[in-house]
Amino acid sequence: MVITKLKYFARHILFLLIAYCFMLPAFAALDLSEIGVGARPLGMGKAYFAVADDASAIFTNPAGLGLSDRLNYTSMSGVMLNDANYLMLGISDSFLIGKFGLGYVSAGVGSIPLTRLVGSGPTLEVQRYDQTDYSSSMILFSYGTKLSRILRNNAGSGISLGATLKYFFQGFSGGGDAMKDANGYGMDMDLGLLWDVNKWTTAGLTFQNILPINMGGKFVWKERSGHPEVVEGIPMVTHLAGRFTLLGPSGLQQLNDQKLDMSLEYEKSNSQNWPAVYHVGFEYWPLQMLAIRTGIDQKPKATEAGTGVDSNYTFGVGTIWEGFTFDYAYHQFGELSENTSHFFSFGYRGIEKIWEKGKRKVEEKRKPVIPAPEIVPKPTLEAFSDVPVGFWARKPIQYLATLGIFPGDADNKFRPDKEMTRGEMAVLLIKAKGFSVNKDFKNIFSDVLTQSYEAPFIAMAVERKYISGFPDNTFQPKKRLTRAETAVIITRFAGLFVKPKIEAKPFPDVPVNHWAAPAIGAGRLAGFFEYLSGKNFLPNSFLTRAEAAEIISKTPFAKQQIEELISGSKFD
Repeated sequence: MVITKLKYFARHILFLLIAYCFMLPAFAALDLSEIGVGARPLGMGKAYFAVADDASAIFTNPAGLGLSDRLNYTSMSGVMLNDANYLMLGISDSFLIGKFGLGYVSAGVGSIPLTRLVGSGPTLEVQRYDQTDYSSSMILFSYGTKLSRILRNNAGSGISLGATLKYFFQGFSGGGDAMKDANGYGMDMDLGLLWDVNKWTTAGLTFQNILPINMGGKFVWKERSGHPEVVEGIPMVTHLAGRFTLLGPSGLQQLNDQKLDMSLEYEKSNSQNWPAVYHVGFEYWPLQMLAIRTGIDQKPKATEAGTGVDSNYTFGVGTIWEGFTFDYAYHQFGELSENTSHFFSFGYRGIEKIWEKGKRKVEEKRKPVIPAPEIVPKPTLEAFSDVPVGFWARKPIQYLATLGIFPGDADNKFRPDKEMTRGEMAVLLIKAKGFSVNKDFKNIFSDVLTQSYEAPFIAMAVERKYISGFPDNTFQPKKRLTRAETAVIITRFAGLFVKPKIEAKPFPDVPVNHWAAPAIGAGRLAGFFEYLSGKNFLPNSFLTRAEAAEIISKTPFAKQQIEELISGSKFD
């Protein structure tokens, strides 16, 4: 009897929280991301799965995390249907292998009366005997990256992938014996994809709650006195979305000082009693710091015939200043005006321009110039007299030299066949990461002159554990590097996972018990030694400057800078 009451009550709370979704099975886990996370997505009618360009991607389409390397933060609070308090927090940042995000969402209803029927016939009445509080929360761990960071030769540069692991917690507190230990937990996973179809169209695809029960995709109401454990699956939800830039510098209609996006989305749940719904949203930037949003957010609802759909109108405004964002959203829930909710978000997405080219065009209009089509110049690459056209490592040498990461000598020579020293490698590693060296560094090596050019780079490279010294407190900066030693250094530098042991030879001449075999194998898998494909590794051979340029150009941070250089964005 108590379980029946709990099922009914859980169904009632779900109704309050997700507006007419009480058709879901009782006791099913409440995925709070279905409510909407962030005032910006809500203001756009939740048509956000092809937008997802900030920390809200944690809760919608994790592939969006790969679109930016900046630190992002988002938060939202509000009261839904005058009963449910809602809180959301999310933060994401870039690391060597991609961008990671951490999210938290909670919703709760307090002081819910517990009643029972007393008497019979004309004396039948509803009597309140206690009250309880309901809470539901989620913790999310997300990862997103561009496909080009995984594939070789910049393949898949317009595609981003992502995944989110979600942990659910629900329960009741208070209410005496009837509600004692009425709580549960669960987990599931989302997968997301974003594809830049062309300069004004982006497609998004997200599968939420993809794990079957036998792989952990479930919610479990704990066993409690007199009642068995209850296990429920979590219905998978598919979102197919598109974002279309109608106005803007790269829009369907070019307009350099404004931007208008339209987003469309189809949502379908695997739950048999949940109809497919649509979302439509618009976001208009009349100014760099001001956004106006509107949309339609469809929600399933109960009808006399079974199920139907509510089309809820939404509206929002937002502003961005010095990278900080402030957003407001107005959202209907059903036909009752008292169910209208207001949401406020505060976040950080980094200092950026909503449209990069617009500002330049506005400034140019102040000058009496003859209109002409914009021409984006190709970057002029560094050239060296000893690196001829057709040289196998010409491109990475030119790219790294142009970026200032790996310059040549004053006589316009690169000396590609010169063997690399440990000191030179330390300098190259720090420059490839774009770090500024500390002039007040601590020199711990007896054979490194404090006033030498390499000294601060060596100190930082050792501090970051890219490279290490020797037990006798020397660094031996003039010692030449072998390929095997380079493999160990470069895997540390790139943050690769290196297995303690491997079962297969990474190269024909590298046995599995070679001291550097695990690092060589990890580096080969990452594509760092692609230039040795089909050849022996020769682990004791000394590394040349050309080889160093080739290897460093394949590491994530350098690879990203090269992509920006090729696209011309480094010169914007």
